Amino acid sequence: PKGYIHVRARRGQATDSHSLAERVRRERISERMRLLQTLVPGCDKVTGKALVLDEIINYVQSLQNQVEFLSMRIASMSPVLYGFGLDSDGLHDQAQVWGNKDNLH
Repeated sequence: PKGYIHVRARRGQATDSHSLAERVRRERISERMRLLQTLVPGCDKVTGKALVLDEIINYVQSLQNQVEFLSMRIASMSPVLYGFGLDSDGLHDQAQVWGNKDNLH
């Protein structure tokens, strides 16, 4: 039958469809956890799902803090861009105005 997955149960494991679906779900979660562990530096040394998730949360929060810090740093280093309140479209429009002034001379 279509959509049927034949899984051979080990000794002591259930073979009913609910148990099989639950086993597949757990395997997918474990696979995703392993993938996350490879993405987060130092996380491969941590054992236990709760501790792994804690490490991942801490890492993502540190990345958010870095983005915020770098955004503030860029803003402080480029007061010309941010001082005029130009967004990317406004900056593009202003660059065209400056370019047109050069073409008039």
